[in-house]
Amino acid sequence: MSKDAEPSRSTTKILGLSEKVVYYAAAVFLLVTVVMLFVSAGASVFRVLELGPLESALEVLDKVLLIFIFAELLRTIITVVEEREVRVEPFLIVGLIAVVRRILAVTISIEQSLGTPEFSALLIELGVLTALVLSLTGALYLSRRMERPVEGR
Repeated sequence: MSKDAEPSRSTTKILGLSEKVVYYAAAVFLLVTVVMLFVSAGASVFRVLELGPLESALEVLDKVLLIFIFAELLRTIITVVEEREVRVEPFLIVGLIAVVRRILAVTISIEQSLGTPEFSALLIELGVLTALVLSLTGALYLSRRMERPVEGR
């Protein structure tokens, strides 16, 4: 083994360890955010008298969907640390959840903007979001199909 190979190997180990530290720190921050979202969702449940049952339920649902997004990101970090590879599936799921959150927000806005100029823009956005859901769902289906081993081979 040459003298040049030794510093390169130790540098690689240090960088690998640094990478893990960054991933673990990001995971900790994601967990803290999830805890804050749980507390916020719980507080929203108790604001039912102030907001009304529908608005309170939608606020809780919005926060629960955010929790799912953070959980998928956490799963991605675990996969990267354990298997040393980045998979596309968690990002597609995060995208789907984010689009569903936006669809809920647009649906609420549409109801409140009936008869205004903003109404048609919101309908167009809803159509684009629907196309995005279909695209992301198709991409998720294809990515899962590509990962499965083909039977008979």
